[in-house]
Amino acid sequence: MNRQQAVLQGSEQLSESSPSDLLDAQLLLSFVLQCNTAQLLTWPEKQLDKDQQLRYFQLIAQRRRGHPLAHLTGSREFWSLDFFVDNSTLIPRPETETLIEFTLEKFSGDKQIKLLDMGTGSGAIAISIASERPGWKIFASDISEPALNLAKKNCQQLQNSITLVHSNWFDNITAHDFDVIISNPPYIADNDPHLSTGDVRFEPHSALTSGSTGMDDINHLCLFARHYLTANGWLIIEHGYNQKQPVYDCFVKNKFTAIEQKQDLSGHTRMTAGKITL
Repeated sequence: MNRQQAVLQGSEQLSESSPSDLLDAQLLLSFVLQCNTAQLLTWPEKQLDKDQQLRYFQLIAQRRRGHPLAHLTGSREFWSLDFFVDNSTLIPRPETETLIEFTLEKFSGDKQIKLLDMGTGSGAIAISIASERPGWKIFASDISEPALNLAKKNCQQLQNSITLVHSNWFDNITAHDFDVIISNPPYIADNDPHLSTGDVRFEPHSALTSGSTGMDDINHLCLFARHYLTANGWLIIEHGYNQKQPVYDCFVKNKFTAIEQKQDLSGHTRMTAGKITL
């Protein structure tokens, strides 16, 4: 079996389970062959050996059952960086880049900033910001030790120096002089039907759900962040597409000012930021 035949057969097997069946098949075969898709398409007649065929169709079967492509390949691109991913954390998603864009626009590289990324997971937010602002002091926390191990692995691979902290939100955070606290916290309601569909079926629910309305962790962050921020420090939070008003109200209730909300590339309001005046 040559490469072209393998891609076509794989995409046919995925056609009922994946809206991007051809691309998924190409990416999985590229992963097995340790090449990029351009190289894959350049030599379509090149033959696969038996081990390559076996590994490829095993991955196709897993993808057909719904396993995320990022878990099968062990990586996901985010902010033009390649991150290791596994089932201990959320898979980095494009909408989260909205937080990074806002932070970089709000704070120039000339100013020394101390930033804390809470619930860091794979470390995608903290590491991406560090790649753009190497002079900043960046900390990243998570309650999950496997998540912190993954973040450490990504730091080493991407040669970024951030300080990792094992903490359940603010429990083990001892500094009280952060200029920015940023977070992509759990924000899905416990009974949300989307939890049984798509990639989230294979991601840790502890990183997804937050009470009956999805607001428990956001409420906690808004309530306690003021004690860990400097005067005029900023809290920046990602939230659900349908939580624009309750998150805004939460920021107002906790006396944040200069509140800004930003849309992702799909036009959904997915980020709220506010400044605290102590």
